[in-house]
Amino acid sequence: MNSKLTSSQYQTICSQLGRVKLQLLYKASIHGFSGAAFHQRCDFHSPTVSVGYNASGFVFGGYTKQPFSLSGQYAHDDRAFLFTFSGEKLIKYPVATPGNAVRMIANAGPYFGEALVLVNGSKAVVHSNPGQYYNFPAAEMHGNDLNLTECEVYQVEETPEFEKPWRPMIWEAETRTEMMNSIMLYRPLVNSVSQVRVLLIGPVGAGKSSFFNSINSVFRGHVTGQAMAGSSTTSLTTQVSSSEG
Repeated sequence: MNSKLTSSQYQTICSQLGRVKLQLLYKASIHGFSGAAFHQRCDFHSPTVSVGYNASGFVFGGYTKQPFSLSGQYAHDDRAFLFTFSGEKLIKYPVATPGNAVRMIANAGPYFGEALVLVNGSKAVVHSNPGQYYNFPAAEMHGNDLNLTECEVYQVEETPEFEKPWRPMIWEAETRTEMMNSIMLYRPLVNSVSQVRVLLIGPVGAGKSSFFNSINSVFRGHVTGQAMAGSSTTSLTTQVSSSEG
């Protein structure tokens, strides 16, 4: 299954939750716009992020640390929130009544209090009633377009920091000298080629100039900024000349 979130939207949601990744559990266009399909794939998973999409281009949803179930009861969650995207910016609406943050209803998808329900009544529609449990402007949240084109539910999974680097690093002066000498003394294997030339190709902001400046700084023994680096609508480095190593 492929996520409908853009890379920017994905990263923005994750940034609200810490060092995490999102695992797609349920996609209504594949599994069905029904409470049964939602509960079959999402019950007892937590925390989760639920996302709705409509034809007007709105992307909105909610987060809860509580696992979904068929209990019919409300669940307390003081960290739950609803959200919508304005462009790539996330607008957040915290829960107002934590004791009624989410409700476990068999005939619906993600049910945030009585304020926002995705796949309501096992149909591709949204129930929206801001006020008591969550407060948000309906026009800002979903543009008053209550028909869903897609609904996705993701499990939030922690991604622990690496205990050690992915490869061993030896930071010694002798090792540094050996590595620099191996580069300076390198000669092409083909005699007809007198020198090696390296061409860096990539999109604007990929780090080509920064990479060159880093290598240049190592061999000069001090920090240099010979190539302009940064981000813009066009490349900052517009001309390249070869230089012998």
